Amino acid sequence: MIAIIADDLSGAAELAGIAAARGWRAEVQTRFDPSSEAEVIAIDTNTRLKSETEAARIVGGVARAVAAARPSWIFKKTDSVLRGHIRAEIAAVLAATGLRDCVFIPANPSKSRVIRGGRYFIAGVPLDETAFARDPWHPRRSSVVREWFGEAPAIHTPDAEKPGDLDLELRPETLAAGAADFFAARLTRSDPSRATERVRRFAAPKTLVVCGSLAALEAGRASELSRRGFVIRTIADAEGGQIWGKTDKLLLVPGAAASSEGAPLTEALAAAALPLVDGRADLRIGLEGGATALAFIARHGWTRFAVAPEGFTGVGSLRPPGGPLLCVKPGSYPWPGEMF
Repeated sequence: MIAIIADDLSGAAELAGIAAARGWRAEVQTRFDPSSEAEVIAIDTNTRLKSETEAARIVGGVARAVAAARPSWIFKKTDSVLRGHIRAEIAAVLAATGLRDCVFIPANPSKSRVIRGGRYFIAGVPLDETAFARDPWHPRRSSVVREWFGEAPAIHTPDAEKPGDLDLELRPETLAAGAADFFAARLTRSDPSRATERVRRFAAPKTLVVCGSLAALEAGRASELSRRGFVIRTIADAEGGQIWGKTDKLLLVPGAAASSEGAPLTEALAAAALPLVDGRADLRIGLEGGATALAFIARHGWTRFAVAPEGFTGVGSLRPPGGPLLCVKPGSYPWPGEMF
């Protein structure tokens, strides 16, 4: 078993989706259950918006349980633009597992997110000059990666400008941490025979996208999906299930409620989505942003998800037992063009 420890649900789903598309049996869990028959288990610790101390405590506990299950290897998933308590969570995994050091590569060259000369760039723009410098919870006001780690000699942060820079030979006692491209490279090294995607797409006549990600909203997600034929509704004007008689593509966003913070916003959004979902088996449900996704699934009491091998870039297609298809994605990337 390969274990992924992620700080939010969208990151866990993204990496599990990469594994599933390559033929691995993958599962996403919000409570670690080693009895699963999955070959890849991605655990969401839901720690990105916790305090640093609480995040380290939770991640350390999960890492100890994972280590006791004797996985083939562990990958610590972090946000690709350095949000969250990255240093504290990596340190917690190292302490809990006995691993000696960590190679941390948050770059995603496939999405024009690179580390060059120790600085992080998004499409050629330094991280601290992008919208992520204004993130309400984890503003990134420096593009120098090492500045986020201080005196942490056990955490190595190499440059990564192209896919080949991620194909590293690591010692068994070294933890790999970072974003999706680095995980994909580790997966290929683990079993080169499963380096090719084997996708299977599922048809759904109607699509609901629930977006509570402030990064996505600031990037113009509502305008983007409107151009792709989506009807836009906010928490204030959300209709019941009768709206499906008028459209087969619906985007639900906070609207004026976007000024709310954290849990109140995502809880309100999840509550507004319920009448749109209840009793419908023909929906593909897109959940954008890890906190949004977690609030939605918590409403339904789901804790384990099989991963469908749809192979949409950056998206994890999850199916709870007896439930609908949930497509979970970080808010920092657009939806794949071929998805809707």
